[in-house]
Amino acid sequence: MGDLQAIVNIGLGFIGYLFIMAKAGGWLASIFLKRWDRRRKLSAKQRAVNDLYDAFELEKIQQGTDLKITTKGNLVIMMYRKGAE
Repeated sequence: MGDLQAIVNIGLGFIGYLFIMAKAGGWLASIFLKRWDRRRKLSAKQRAVNDLYDAFELEKIQQGTDLKITTKGNLVIMMYRKGAE
């Protein structure tokens, strides 16, 4: 009787462990898939704007100031943050 009880307890413990691992794996997979889907949905233009924002730290531009970026082909890109209205 004691051996049967030990086998049942070990079996149920193993089934519980597998259930917990499956739920954790599903949770991690959903996180990665949501990030992938969000990244996939960004258009090429939006990705370029995001990269420009990060590369030139545009969040540091104060209100009422501007930033001019000159490219190799003499193209000038001007960023301006509006002042308080």
